[in-house]
This record gives sequence, structure tokens and C-alpha cells, in this order.
Amino acid sequence: MNFFAELKRRNVFRVAGVYAVAGWLIAQAGGVLEASLKLPDWFDSVVVSFLLLGLPVALILAWAFEMTPDGVKLTADA
Repeated sequence: MNFFAELKRRNVFRVAGVYAVAGWLIAQAGGVLEASLKLPDWFDSVVVSFLLLGLPVALILAWAFEMTPDGVKLTADA
């Protein structure tokens, strides 16, 4: 099976898209919080760094697990 077909089957692209949208929203909220709460200038950098470090973790978990009506289960090999 093609690698990209396997990524699609395991919903890795969907997880990456949702993570990107959620990450963008969190980064925007971090900017607002930094300004309104007078947080240090490095706060935005830390938020974005955590988001970037979390992306590979989310993609690996998307590869390994799948959501079913019975809950989260290991992805069956094709």
C-alpha cells in the first residue's frame, strides 16, 4: 500500500489539519493574553514552541490509534 494512502487511512492528515487550526487559535489567544495580562515578551514564543513540539506527538498518536464507537483503539495493520 502507498505511504500516502496509509496516512489517509489512519486519518493523519485530518489530525494535522485540526491541530493546525487549534494551534492557530491557541497562538492567537496567547497573544491576547500576553497583551491584556501584561505577560513577559517570551510568552508567545513559549506557546508556539509547545505547539510545534506537540505536532509530532499528535501525528504519531494519530498513526497508532483510531477513534471507534467503542472508544480509542490501536490501529489495525493493513
